Amino acid sequence: MLRQEQIPNGGGGLTVPKAFPPTGTPILSQSPAISRDEILVVSKMSRFEREKMATNRSDDQLLAHYQAIGESGTRILAAHLHHQESIALCKRELPPEHVVPLDAVDATTNLSRFKLVIALGGDDFFKLVGHRIKDKLPILGVNSDPASSLGALLPITIEQLPDALSQIERGEYRLESWPRLNITLNGIDQGAAINDIILGKRDFRLTSRHQLEYRGEKVTQRCSGILISTGVGSTGWYSSAGRYLGEHDRSFPKTARFARFELREPPLSFSNTEGTRTPHLPAVVEGTIEEGETLRITSLNDDEGIASRDSLDQLPFPRGTVAEISLHPQSLTVLLPEGAAC
Repeated sequence: MLRQEQIPNGGGGLTVPKAFPPTGTPILSQSPAISRDEILVVSKMSRFEREKMATNRSDDQLLAHYQAIGESGTRILAAHLHHQESIALCKRELPPEHVVPLDAVDATTNLSRFKLVIALGGDDFFKLVGHRIKDKLPILGVNSDPASSLGALLPITIEQLPDALSQIERGEYRLESWPRLNITLNGIDQGAAINDIILGKRDFRLTSRHQLEYRGEKVTQRCSGILISTGVGSTGWYSSAGRYLGEHDRSFPKTARFARFELREPPLSFSNTEGTRTPHLPAVVEGTIEEGETLRITSLNDDEGIASRDSLDQLPFPRGTVAEISLHPQSLTVLLPEGAAC
């Protein structure tokens, strides 16, 4: 079992975790050139467009609504117009009928005639599209609005797309394999996660309880939730939530063939020696899930327990439910044009 090394951290008594195991960075071999007729663009719907449809308001009414609630309607409309320009650029560079909204792609969509899917949007939209791809079809993330989206998973911006398409036509790109997580609940497959899986209470103000089974040992724990991350998600929530472990950078490569788990805000115990009160973490607050390993978590929560993949869904995780988390048998294949990185 991976336990905490008993090394004082700045005199505070908290412990420092062991170093990550060595990682591999498997890169798939370069694929043949891809023609523009073999590329599908899946586009997000802008917030302005989405809320206009949901509320059945006119443009002016929606802008007045934003003003009434203290939001910048001008900014939201500008982002919408920029996204529409991004869609128009894609339709100029590619067959227009190959530029579709997310709703046009689901688990039953036949994508066999395509060799590449472009996710046009932000990081969250990239993950949504990744959830819809059921085979090894490569995906390229394109940031449609760099002014409003960080694009940590998106190697190029919309302005760079024309040059990137020319590179792809010449075969000047590489393919990376980004491992994903798989979760089952009571033996029923719930699908893959690209970034992370969180298990806890629906209301994270409340303490979550579970039994963790890891490498042959069972431990009953309480915390604000247990977070399991791939390398893709390790630069975000995982790193922030684990700052109490004393590391400034907890990230690991997107291509790493393992995942990591950590407890969020576990309770401390205290020892008192000669008037000095020293805090101690529980014995197991983090660990590594290697290929072929399974992390088993039994919920001790009430009916408000949930599990979530990439913060995009809420799966019921009430008392007695058993979650099993492992590396997904199929990684996400990500295309990176020559010189691009993310």
